[in-house]
Amino acid sequence: MKQKFQIKKPCPQLWEDMQNTADGKFCDVCEKKVWDLDHMPRTEIDEILKNGDSICGKTSLLKPAFSSVFLALTLTSAIYTNAQTANKSLVENVYQKNITISGHLVSLKNRKLVSGAISLVTLDQLYQAKADENGNFTLSFPEKALTEHNIIRIDYTVLESNNKEFTDQNSSIFKTNELLGKQNFEIEDRYVTIGGIMISDNAPPDYYFLDGKKIGKRKFENVQKEHPEYKYLAFYDDVIVQKLAKKSYIKNLYLLYSE
Repeated sequence: MKQKFQIKKPCPQLWEDMQNTADGKFCDVCEKKVWDLDHMPRTEIDEILKNGDSICGKTSLLKPAFSSVFLALTLTSAIYTNAQTANKSLVENVYQKNITISGHLVSLKNRKLVSGAISLVTLDQLYQAKADENGNFTLSFPEKALTEHNIIRIDYTVLESNNKEFTDQNSSIFKTNELLGKQNFEIEDRYVTIGGIMISDNAPPDYYFLDGKKIGKRKFENVQKEHPEYKYLAFYDDVIVQKLAKKSYIKNLYLLYSE
């Protein structure tokens, strides 16, 4: 039977203050490794749990209120195109609206942005734009990609005070009016939970999608191995997973995009 994990007792230590190590960081206070569970596939997490009695990990969660999510998106244009069907005697006007939005990625900690990309995530397609060195970006997608609750993910690399690069990602959920009305997106804006990991039984299943089509875990892993160029995303936050997959009984969500 599959097991699930959770942080049984959150730790007050700051993730940013810890030393970087492979697959996580090292806590000088506890003198032990803290695994970065946000960037590890479930199979690796299961192996770690099997081989250790006292494991510390870090997970990132959403803010509880959608209204406080920051997003640097401003509606800049809407494009309407007319199309004529060849197999009909009458000319039909086909309404197609594309939205182009511009925004700015910022760091409240005044860390210099080395690179960054922002994406609107749907099950069947990923709409992505890269930010320049000043954090400015322009992202385009069809209006039909918007839903009641939209998932925005930002991947970034920043330069820390010790002149070392730090790479991470952040996912947020918000309604369409919030998406189109905010001016700045704070890349550190999320909750980070650190602490000892507790496992239990009766976990909900993981779901795997390839270009919006649900597939089995084995096929997913085979396709990922055969096509390393495919874009891979993993989501572990309960709210994002449930809203994106439109399912309530689900644990983790794994996505592959061929384009």
